[in-house]
Amino acid sequence: MAGQSLNRNWADLPQELVEIIGNHLDSRIDVFRFRAVCTSWRSFVSSTYRQSPTLLLNLPAPISADAFVSLPTICRLERVDENISQPACWLTKVDESTRGEMQLLIPLSNRQIKFSPGMLPNILNLLNFRLVEITKACTLKLATGRPVLGIDKAVLFPNPTQIATQFGIIAIFHEGKLGYWTNGDESWTLLDDANFNYDDILFFKGEYYVVDRNGTVFLVDSSLNLIQYSHPLCLFGNKKNLVESCGDLYAVDRYLDGERRIWRRNEDANVINQEGSNNRELFFNLLINYPKCRAKTVDFKVYKLDLALRRWVNVRSLDDRIFLVSNQISFSVSAREFNVCEGNCIYYTDPNDEDFGGESSGYDARVFKLKDHSIVQGTSSLGCSPIIQPPFQVGPLII
Repeated sequence: MAGQSLNRNWADLPQELVEIIGNHLDSRIDVFRFRAVCTSWRSFVSSTYRQSPTLLLNLPAPISADAFVSLPTICRLERVDENISQPACWLTKVDESTRGEMQLLIPLSNRQIKFSPGMLPNILNLLNFRLVEITKACTLKLATGRPVLGIDKAVLFPNPTQIATQFGIIAIFHEGKLGYWTNGDESWTLLDDANFNYDDILFFKGEYYVVDRNGTVFLVDSSLNLIQYSHPLCLFGNKKNLVESCGDLYAVDRYLDGERRIWRRNEDANVINQEGSNNRELFFNLLINYPKCRAKTVDFKVYKLDLALRRWVNVRSLDDRIFLVSNQISFSVSAREFNVCEGNCIYYTDPNDEDFGGESSGYDARVFKLKDHSIVQGTSSLGCSPIIQPPFQVGPLII
């Protein structure tokens, strides 16, 4: 029976069962994986099924933008080859453009992986590759695909994984303010008008967790009230990211060699996100209100939240896990799943990796080794598997 199960021809599955499976697909990633099972399954579901609605959001001050919500999916992309025991694989981010096209992005940025002439393959056929979903992110972006400047982290509220016609957004902006906005509101609502030092927000086990610069964790309840959940850290660095790993909640504490980005104005600071309409006005707006951060990362410390005592516990080793941290999303993967020689690492980009428009290439990812607190370039330490950058450049998704 076991041998017959492994050799099953999925094309022979009864049509009524295939239709039932198709009706329960929740996302376009699921649609792609469904259609990639075999050629005959493609006729059951259109590639545009579960396409996200493209809703233009007129975000008010202090983050002024005509923006779109994107819910990219972090995936492990595997080459399907029956002749090798361990398939080649790497991380990618699958996102939907404002035109409904699917794109492959660098995991720690919004940059698209582009096809380079002379490098194969120039298309990515999902009959030859497998997408394994790891987690989802949330991005507010302009029509060009660039991120909305001034937004450090955003999540949908109350459902963090689906875009509906009416929804709310909880965002950290201006490097520490925690606000809420729903489509149609004329202004952002601050969830805390006294503390402007929030660093990250994460949807974890059905709850919204927020951490501030002191390492204190708060819950955001259904009425948008902040409820203190944990004690603060006794010692703390410059910036914290929340990471879920194997069912536990971690804080990655980053130490910089200088000041993080500081807004020159406070309540009145307004970032006008516009592209192409008035480049001179945009230039001076960015120059005044979005200064470059020159600080570099010099150290990390990791803590795990004891959910019973609600206290942070210092973590000296991540064992097999690799943490990847960024403003948009932070998550963990297993080193063994990517055939990487070494876990116990943190992949990250520095604030000064951003270009003038606030976008990071993602190819500049660095690796922090927790065992000896050393920092190396990602491309020089990945051993046999390029976890961040594929060994070739690829073109459009063929699904």
